[in-house]
Amino acid sequence: MDVQKIARPCILVRKEYVPGKPVEEVQREYGITDIIKLASNENPLGASPRAVEAMLREIQKNTNFYPESLCPRLTVKLAEKYNLTPEHFLIGNGEDGVLTILGLTFINPGDECVMARLTFPVYESTVGKMDGTSIFVPLTADYRHDIDGMIKTITPKTKIVFLCNPNNPTGTIMRRDEFERLIKAVPENTLLIADEAYYEFVDDQDFPQSLDYLEKHPNLIILRTFSKIMGLAGVRIGYAIAHPDLIRVMLKTREPFPVNRAAQAGALAAMDDHDFVARTCQITAAGRMQLSEGLSQLGFKAFAGQANFVFADLGQPVAPVFEGLLREGVIIRPLGPQGAPTCIRVSIGTPEQNERFLRAIKKVFAAVYQAV
Repeated sequence: MDVQKIARPCILVRKEYVPGKPVEEVQREYGITDIIKLASNENPLGASPRAVEAMLREIQKNTNFYPESLCPRLTVKLAEKYNLTPEHFLIGNGEDGVLTILGLTFINPGDECVMARLTFPVYESTVGKMDGTSIFVPLTADYRHDIDGMIKTITPKTKIVFLCNPNNPTGTIMRRDEFERLIKAVPENTLLIADEAYYEFVDDQDFPQSLDYLEKHPNLIILRTFSKIMGLAGVRIGYAIAHPDLIRVMLKTREPFPVNRAAQAGALAAMDDHDFVARTCQITAAGRMQLSEGLSQLGFKAFAGQANFVFADLGQPVAPVFEGLLREGVIIRPLGPQGAPTCIRVSIGTPEQNERFLRAIKKVFAAVYQAV
């Protein structure tokens, strides 16, 4: 058998997505057990307690039954929250699953999709798997989206413009006036995907409220998730908000049962856990300052951003620093694989975890570069 003759050519050239290094892998490789993971932007408080209780009940009662395919109770609850109709929502197997549906529904071979050079890598992966073409626009010098650059790259072949706001991995935002310039420049038959996975952590008053533009711009699709603010990353549930015409056609490419019962039950309960959301936002805001100020004091160029992580440029290749941190039991995200070899992304942990990371990177960086 020759796999090269069986698989689609666009798949053969793909590089596998490499997620943040799991704790279990570090335990096996280094023989240590006291490990903190600040690599995947997970909630340091765990999951919403209400969600956990609801998921346990659901598993105990209904594990043998298939889940409802369209998540009707959740779409109704989201519609009430956002003052829309249930037909404006598509629930998927995490935001990644929603992106897969977007690719299957809209991207033809050769279609061009515009995105930042340094952004969520699943956009490029989704486009590539559909044999589309990714058009990359470098970030500005201060690691923000280059609005004019993105607008200039839009052509009649552009099918999608991807906007991660706040941007992952930099945490920077596109401001309201910039968003309005971009959305006005996107043709009516080109989709603008506003990925707002970190929306709940934003406290900048100049952040655009994308829902306000949905009615006048039916080519806008907004993505959000329960993984971050609600701590449900492990059960995978995210959603799209869009014009019902777009939702209807996207539903044609979903899996028969894309969201498991536990995830649906957990998301429903989590939406009522306002105390957990408030505590998560509080610890995140404080942690952003703790990490960004600590990294700056060590001489690094750090960006607090508007998400639940901090981005920093160490000014030196981070691969040996990443390796050294692993030996200290600290897992972060090195950004060399995304084309930023001197940069890191550090998820916000508890105050104690943040402090442990700062001590560890000071020690490791000094050992590697004798610079701190």
